[in-house]
Amino acid sequence: MHEPSHYDHVVLVSVDTLRSDAMSAHPKPLWPHTYRNIRPVRTTVLDTLASQGAYFPNMISAAPYTAASHGAIFTGQYPLHNGLHEFYNGSLRAPSVFTYGRRDGRRTVMKVDFPIILGKELGFTRDIDTYLTEDDDAFVEAVASADRTVALAHFGGVHVPYGFHNLTLGGDVYRAKVAELEAGLPDELPFVDRLVETYRDPEDADLLMRYKRVVTYLHQQGAYDRLFQLYLDGVEHFLATRLSTFLERLTERVAATGRRMLLVLFADHGEEFDEQTNGHFNSMSEGVLRVPLIIVGDGVRPGIHERRIRTVDIAPTVLELAGVPVPATRGFDGRSLASVARGEELLDGDAPALAESYNVELNDFIAFQERQLSGRPPGPLPHFLVGHAAYLGDRRVVRMVRRYSDALRRATPCDDVRVERFDADGVPRPAPDDDGADLLAMLDDYRTALREPEQTMVTDEMRGQLRSLGYSV
Repeated sequence: MHEPSHYDHVVLVSVDTLRSDAMSAHPKPLWPHTYRNIRPVRTTVLDTLASQGAYFPNMISAAPYTAASHGAIFTGQYPLHNGLHEFYNGSLRAPSVFTYGRRDGRRTVMKVDFPIILGKELGFTRDIDTYLTEDDDAFVEAVASADRTVALAHFGGVHVPYGFHNLTLGGDVYRAKVAELEAGLPDELPFVDRLVETYRDPEDADLLMRYKRVVTYLHQQGAYDRLFQLYLDGVEHFLATRLSTFLERLTERVAATGRRMLLVLFADHGEEFDEQTNGHFNSMSEGVLRVPLIIVGDGVRPGIHERRIRTVDIAPTVLELAGVPVPATRGFDGRSLASVARGEELLDGDAPALAESYNVELNDFIAFQERQLSGRPPGPLPHFLVGHAAYLGDRRVVRMVRRYSDALRRATPCDDVRVERFDADGVPRPAPDDDGADLLAMLDDYRTALREPEQTMVTDEMRGQLRSLGYSV
């Protein structure tokens, strides 16, 4: 028997691409061990939120890209178990927090900044009553006007172009930033992918491509410190210009209705820059996989919990805190941390964790998306395993089986295995005398769940949406 919830609204807030130590409140940041001459940025809204709730700074993502990571968060199941493990293939099949919330009589609301990724094509709109794109105000009203909800507000403002998301939100400041970044660079900048996560008009798309060209050029020059500063500056800009206002407005509107809210803020993956990583999608870097979780609400005891948890722990935790019933069989890969959030117990050690990246040849994906956005049948999009990681106690193993080159346009087979041990500051250090056999066995056992994914196809509804946005399809 479940306990009735005193939370009328369960609001999930996803800050896409926010690595855990981008927050000033982080107790043991990784980035000072990697980057030099970096100016710390203000993250006041997140730091304040962390001080008000249960703050978990050491959460491991199940995947370094948006779709599979969010699928694991919503279902509490690892990607190979829920139907969505590849970068852009498959469909989310497992029950989600929205499935259970709707069964409990709650209205389900989802607002996303990346509708191409977090949309119908990959199964994210199932069990959603109200689906919104890039409309923060409409989301707040949809929640506040309902009696009870389970809702998600997804933000892409920390993703490239760092801090701006699009021209509508970034405006002249975004235009000026692109011009500033281009100043002093060669006239001929390198090839850049033309991939998009949302629908853009021609000027907006051009600005994004120009921004990406600068980032690609800096990465090819090995300017990793400058790129990381650009990323952190984007975090600061997004928090100050968008997230702070959103959270203030949401809190005020819900309070004015006399209803109570459980607020759960998290990220899907982080960001990193090194020889093999320009961002996140192909990376098993700790800076990419380690993300934050903050839970705020009446009955949640403020405190920081530094032991390792997983993104698959979010769904069972939220459902228990909210008193939303789930079947006796449950089926979660994660475990509920509700008693930890309520201050009834402490985390018992570091949780074992898994992460994998399945990706594509960049040129194949560009051609696929161009066919998709033009309304033509996109055809299959073959994926392959790039790398994976397993965590156990104070150790982790990373096995990479593909290495990207030529501005990330080509992926060639490799067989690189490294075992690392976390030091007292949470930094992974090489452990050359450890063969990692038990960790590699974790990866092999998990891979037995691998199944052929469903191919993602364009729909008539998507063609209609594209036409309404000015695309000729």
